[in-house]
Amino acid sequence: MKGVLVLGNAGMASIYKNRLVVSNETCNLASVREFIQASLKNTRLPEEEHGKMVLAVDEAVSNIIRHAYEDFAKGSRTIEIDFSADDTKITLVLIDSGKEFDPSAIYEPDIAEHIKLGTRYGLGLFLMRRVMDEVKFIFRSGIENRLTMVKYLPGAHDGGGK
Repeated sequence: MKGVLVLGNAGMASIYKNRLVVSNETCNLASVREFIQASLKNTRLPEEEHGKMVLAVDEAVSNIIRHAYEDFAKGSRTIEIDFSADDTKITLVLIDSGKEFDPSAIYEPDIAEHIKLGTRYGLGLFLMRRVMDEVKFIFRSGIENRLTMVKYLPGAHDGGGK
């Protein structure tokens, strides 16, 4: 997995871009995690934050496989992951052609209750929103859905990221 590093001229930012396309199978989650880990090495994000971003993307892809593609045979659809980073932020765009959902209908869970009940699922969107600075959805159900997640790098944005 080699990305493209574009070096800017004096005073201009350098940009790193990478892309991965996987089929809608949970066996591909390991490849997704490796892709994000490798891509993050080309950014200024502190290494102690890498695991959180890997988790956010893993949750997003898991949700696409489990929910957006639940009516499709395994391996019959794809998920595109576009990774880009510059001196100020990391942007991830996940593209699928599954069914849409209403993110505003997903409530913020009571973590203590969640743990008490031993619930295994249901924290994906919550974790994405906690880890990333921006989480935006655009839906064209069955045609193209885009999840854009942005993480501002320390010192590059008001508050320097989460």
